[in-house]
Amino acid sequence: MKKVSKEFFLEELTAPVVESLGYELTDLTFEKQGKDWCLTLFIDSESGISLDDCEIVSRQISELLDEKDPIEQSYFLEVSSPGMDRPLKKEKHFLSNIDKKIAVHLFAPLDGKKDIEGVLKSYTAAELTLELETGEMLTLENSKIAKANRLDELNFKPLPSAE
Repeated sequence: MKKVSKEFFLEELTAPVVESLGYELTDLTFEKQGKDWCLTLFIDSESGISLDDCEIVSRQISELLDEKDPIEQSYFLEVSSPGMDRPLKKEKHFLSNIDKKIAVHLFAPLDGKKDIEGVLKSYTAAELTLELETGEMLTLENSKIAKANRLDELNFKPLPSAE
């Protein structure tokens, strides 16, 4: 089973349990960290996430994984908040960040830049539109975006003006 399909399978298995506890599973990774494998669930809720929330989800998911035993190798289970600079991967992530500052990393440079920051103004399945610091609107095809993250006020750096 490929890593990507394993992540998809694990997300399908764990998401209902996370949701039944009143949280949203925003992301899941299963990756090698050094010599060990780590399954990380990123959870969120409207009221935010505390350490107690992570422990509650961890206990329930641990029981589920012990019962179903879907992973052949040994691994560590981690449950975490996605944080303020969370990756934007799903349509609902982008839509909930309309009018918020985001950073986009492109697969290939656009006008010599692979990293672009701006305020997300619109999102569809095909493209998104950013308002740059200059006020210019930039529409990007989603297929050209390698990754996108939300930026909080502390790590948002305006783009230099092109004068």
